[in-house]
Amino acid sequence: MKYKLVVSDIDGTLVDDNKHLSDATLKYIDEFRSRGGLFTIATGRGEKAARPFIDKLRIDIPAIIFNGGELYHPTSGAIYVHYLDKKIKDMVIDRFIDTDLGIVTYHNDRVFISHYSPTHRLYFAREKVEAERIPDLKAVNEANKILLVGDVGKAQEIMDDLQADSGIPINNVQTEDIYLEVIPDGVSKGGGLKRLCSALNVSVQNTIAIGDQMNDLDMLEAAGYGIAMGNAMEEVKKAACFITGKNNDNGVAHALKKVMAMA
Repeated sequence: MKYKLVVSDIDGTLVDDNKHLSDATLKYIDEFRSRGGLFTIATGRGEKAARPFIDKLRIDIPAIIFNGGELYHPTSGAIYVHYLDKKIKDMVIDRFIDTDLGIVTYHNDRVFISHYSPTHRLYFAREKVEAERIPDLKAVNEANKILLVGDVGKAQEIMDDLQADSGIPINNVQTEDIYLEVIPDGVSKGGGLKRLCSALNVSVQNTIAIGDQMNDLDMLEAAGYGIAMGNAMEEVKKAACFITGKNNDNGVAHALKKVMAMA
């Protein structure tokens, strides 16, 4: 086949709005593999939240998690990880801790909050993970990322003010309608794709990336062939080589069918 590796986002892409992975999608993934292709995921999720999908998809190569901050192998664990700068981590926590935005901090397979709030409940309802409650989130010395949950427009305004006040650029990206994520400097899904290709000895030009949100944009641009979901943000659609169906209409299955027809 022309394209050896397919990398897909999860939320808003691989699964429907109820986080369900369809039989049609699984069927076409299996068929792609049967023809010699490789398939994996690229997600903002951490180890704990990504693991059920890794198992369901029977992924046997590294997955890109934490928006490119970690390459995670299903059997051997992390083979590459990059943590947030401690100064930036503490600065973000200090600025957001007294707002009505939920703050979630991650260290590998552990998830931390300092208190429960209505916005935290939104997060738990979506992600179906448990978190450890600690008095001070700054006590998490090595953080993969910080997730801000709630009004993304408000979160972005506060983030812009923080960067202006501190004079320090902070790598942040919207990953869902209520999620703004703070990730390590230089980290992105596009960078994760390049690192994955190096690990697998696959040319980036022989890859396909599928996504819907702004954190997928540079991955679609880096791949040999970028596919946007029908429900993707307009900027993502503009960067894509092809626009498939929506996530609620088996868009990834349709994309894989097209990919195999290009062989």
